[in-house]
Amino acid sequence: MKYDKIVVVMLIVLFGSTFVISSHATTSMKSGDNFQVTAKFYDSIFEGDKPNIAKLNLFFTQMPKGGDLHHHYTGTIYAETYLDWVNQKGWYIDKCTFGIVKKRKNKRCDITVQALLEDDALYRKLLTLWSDKDYGNHFHDQPPPDSNFFNTFGYFGDVSDEYMDIGLNIIKQRALKENVVYIETMLSRIGAKSSDYFDSVKTKQLNQLLREAKSQQSVNKLLEQIATVLIGERFGASVNEFISMVEKNHRGIDSHNFVMRYQTYASRTSEPIQVFVDLLSGYLAAKNSPLIVGVNIVAPENNFVALADYTLHMRMFNYLSNKYPNINHSLHAGELTLGMVRPKDLTFHIEEARYIAQAQRIGHGVDLPYEQHSVELLEDLKENAVIEINLTSNEFILGVKNNEHPYLIYSSYGVPLVISTDDSGVSRNNLSREYMLLATRYKPSYKRIKEYVYNSMCDTFS
Repeated sequence: MKYDKIVVVMLIVLFGSTFVISSHATTSMKSGDNFQVTAKFYDSIFEGDKPNIAKLNLFFTQMPKGGDLHHHYTGTIYAETYLDWVNQKGWYIDKCTFGIVKKRKNKRCDITVQALLEDDALYRKLLTLWSDKDYGNHFHDQPPPDSNFFNTFGYFGDVSDEYMDIGLNIIKQRALKENVVYIETMLSRIGAKSSDYFDSVKTKQLNQLLREAKSQQSVNKLLEQIATVLIGERFGASVNEFISMVEKNHRGIDSHNFVMRYQTYASRTSEPIQVFVDLLSGYLAAKNSPLIVGVNIVAPENNFVALADYTLHMRMFNYLSNKYPNINHSLHAGELTLGMVRPKDLTFHIEEARYIAQAQRIGHGVDLPYEQHSVELLEDLKENAVIEINLTSNEFILGVKNNEHPYLIYSSYGVPLVISTDDSGVSRNNLSREYMLLATRYKPSYKRIKEYVYNSMCDTFS
């Protein structure tokens, strides 16, 4: 059944009186008719002073949405599920810090999950720390929104991988229920440690040399020396162990109506030598496993280490991209806005992600209006890359929404876009809501909506 016909059939079931059309006519409609009827219904939702939000939510929930290409596995599982897992492990929650405790040490602070659930105030407090829940609904002591978002991963990190096979199936079933058929999730780092290959003195020396390198050529020379030390039986074993873990947890995920693939990544807040270890091992994993389809770099872009080492990280990608030209990479780039960092740090991040790192997809790309060569960059992006639009997280983390968001620039220039969640567990959203926000804020045509859905299937790394 074609895309538009699926939408039409669903809408006729839900809004039968809205359409003057018989079931027989529905089954015999051509694709052009399907498109026109669905587009007409979509347009009708915007009639009047304000769009009908309830109908839009229903429309986008039922609409086939293709894929979700930008989200993180650990951030996609809801806090309530993590608590279930903590309970199953027989672990505790530290009610003083809201961290996970594997062995009870402090009788005053360490409580069972059941005890936490029975204390409504404590439970609600945990949800505000393990996710963005209720952040703007009422006054409470809270960190800045960007810190609140990124801090969540530290709270549930100890349990996030304990039931990964179950977690991936939860993501799959949730996706299927809102008509999403492809998921590309940022899963985890490979796990190799630079300290296993270099002592502290050598590590300090290499970090300094990498940060002092002033050109791609000088960085390449250093990375080549480092790679020579790394690549060997022990390093390969770490990569193979990660691949085996992915294969084990992936069993039963792919089906006739659903496909999931994975990215691995480095953290941009780590020291240079560890970033390179993570990236190199990620490239090798992607080279050796069809399930691992890309390499990324994550963590707050406004972190002082991330800012200082940004160009160095892009040069690492350049080195690896030329060494392994068939490996895909999407980069978090431009997840910044005015006032978050010094103005100079807004002028080059997307540009370097494209021109140095050769990124095929850009996650966020919010600082585009402040990039030094934004017009030339738009022309390049239009021809050579895709922007992953994440409206909820951009609003929460950066405070950028509505007409401040560069979506309006990207769409007017014809830059290929995809709509993503980033991350439905922490942000407590889903892909349908992201489309609803897109529609209410910018009123794209149904044709444009379809374009984004098709992009999410055609511009995958799989």
